[in-house]
Amino acid sequence: YLAHRDTLLTAGHVTVVGTGQSGAEVFLDLLRNRPTGHERLHWIGRTEAFAPMEYSKLGLEHFTPDYTGYFHALPENVRDRLLTGQWQLHKGIDADTLAAVHDELYRRTLHGGWPDAVLTPGVTVRTAGRISTTRIELHLEHTQQNTRSRLTTDAVVLATGHRERTPDRILAGLDPYIRRDNSERPRIDAHFRLVLDPSITATGCNVHVQNAERHTHGVGAPDLGLAAWRSATILNALTGKETYPLPTRTAFTTFGLEQPQPQPRVPTARRAPTLTPLVDRR
Repeated sequence: YLAHRDTLLTAGHVTVVGTGQSGAEVFLDLLRNRPTGHERLHWIGRTEAFAPMEYSKLGLEHFTPDYTGYFHALPENVRDRLLTGQWQLHKGIDADTLAAVHDELYRRTLHGGWPDAVLTPGVTVRTAGRISTTRIELHLEHTQQNTRSRLTTDAVVLATGHRERTPDRILAGLDPYIRRDNSERPRIDAHFRLVLDPSITATGCNVHVQNAERHTHGVGAPDLGLAAWRSATILNALTGKETYPLPTRTAFTTFGLEQPQPQPRVPTARRAPTLTPLVDRR
């Protein structure tokens, strides 16, 4: 976006696709730098609302080993249903950014006008193509209304993030031995190991994965805040012992009806070694 910002600021009409943090920041920057009443902006995205990121302290407990273990133990159909409903945990917008967008739009109404900006969530871009040397036509579908329309624009900013890809290509040699779920996704156990045919695991060979297990371990699978815990879990499985002590409780929330252990073990904080004071030998 920054590489093309000067061109976008002078374009006749600009469409921003994507209702996450990047899309919000791009839309806000364009809005602030285009003339009042002549903004000529569209902001659309697939998510059902321009919603704030769930960033409360208890909400963030979905990114803990406790929740990962709870999620992994759920039936496959329940896990799939949960994932689709947890988009605000990782696809929302910072509340301050949302407030800044609203404030900027409101400021442009103070003298009786209305900003020439259209903000529509719940919209999928089905296809896109050029209709002339300078114009682009987007074919849109509104998921709740089940309606379709076309939008002609001069420039499009795609703030749509990265597409998640399965590890099937790099694991093609193991494909006959990988156990899969009802949706043909690899099954992955609690230690981040692919569930393989016993003819492979009986030899002591295993394949551990990271950031390929969202369907089995939940929304925290790609989260870097859990990277150290995932790595320690894998290393403990490889060594067959508790090389890295891990806590038995990491969240104050009890996600199921089963009660937590009465006295959960939490590793003590590391203490700096006591230094021997220097002795004056004069």
